Amino acid sequence: MTRFARHLQDVTITNPFPGLPRLEALIGRNIVSRIGSNESMPLAEHTVSQQWGEALYELARLYPDPYAGAVRQRAAALNGVAAANVVVDAGADSLIALFLRARVSPGDVVVCTAGTYPTFRYFAEGVGARIVEVPYAETEGVLHNDLPALARAASEHGAALLYLANPDNPTGTFLHTDAIRTLRDQLPADCLLLLDEAYIDFCADSERQGVLPATARLRTLSKAHGLAGLRVGYAIAPEEWVAKADQIRTQFAVSSVAQAAAVAALDQPACSQRLIADTLQLRARLAAALQQRGLSLLPSHTNFVAIVYPDADSALARQKALLAQGVAVHRPPHPAMQHVLRVTAHPDALQEAVLASLAG
Repeated sequence: MTRFARHLQDVTITNPFPGLPRLEALIGRNIVSRIGSNESMPLAEHTVSQQWGEALYELARLYPDPYAGAVRQRAAALNGVAAANVVVDAGADSLIALFLRARVSPGDVVVCTAGTYPTFRYFAEGVGARIVEVPYAETEGVLHNDLPALARAASEHGAALLYLANPDNPTGTFLHTDAIRTLRDQLPADCLLLLDEAYIDFCADSERQGVLPATARLRTLSKAHGLAGLRVGYAIAPEEWVAKADQIRTQFAVSSVAQAAAVAALDQPACSQRLIADTLQLRARLAAALQQRGLSLLPSHTNFVAIVYPDADSALARQKALLAQGVAVHRPPHPAMQHVLRVTAHPDALQEAVLASLAG
């Protein structure tokens, strides 16, 4: 039996405002007058229309589809799954919070790698979870998620949820489909695998996985589609998990503007493909430039490069030197990873002053 958070286990929550697209499907015709939604009337020469045009103003004026149906359908087609296996929310971060709420009750154990994407811990603390961390493994100088240790921890602690970023953030390492499926098989049946695939678009050798049992795969349009400021993401999960997520999700979190931009991006994949190709070329140039300066890098399958310094003080000194120039690079906050700097593959990263500061 699917295990949700205890207070959600035997409850079906009905959305009081399911939106006009669902009403149109119910009555079998288009709504031509929206006089039940309490939206403002159109205003000639509105500030938004003057600055950004009438099309954006009209999107901004009207409530969005709370279920983001057009985005959901396109995401489903892109991944070879049914629309019932897709839920859309305001970016991968909101999806992390959403599935924690769906599965974790206060006091439940969640498992993750010590030093992985810190927003997971931030949200896990917010739902009252007990967090069990497993150190990164190291093989020939490369830090990577220790899947056997994660599975053991989940089993030993009776974990409600295990979080895994693949590709990992901040290391940039990547695990293939077989490894993920083996991990899923080794977890307790009622442990939800929260698989954060925010950077998967930058993996040339990634494989389509479809729907995995008791697994929510998180995707985002922030990175490979260039829409970080609009906050659009989706999850691929078994139908019962999508249905429960829809019951507790903030229904109007993804704006009409964000949904329209997401549809435009998904309908024109050539734009994303060009962005990915340009990013991979830039990442290769950045990695080569850093290695030429004697820096130690982790192999990256993302849009960033992780530099490993001898100790936390060395990394901090280089971060401070860059901040003095007005340049921000990321140093993970977890004590286990403070000897690492994460640098985005961006033209600014190739400036000689930036490279010199990173090399010390």
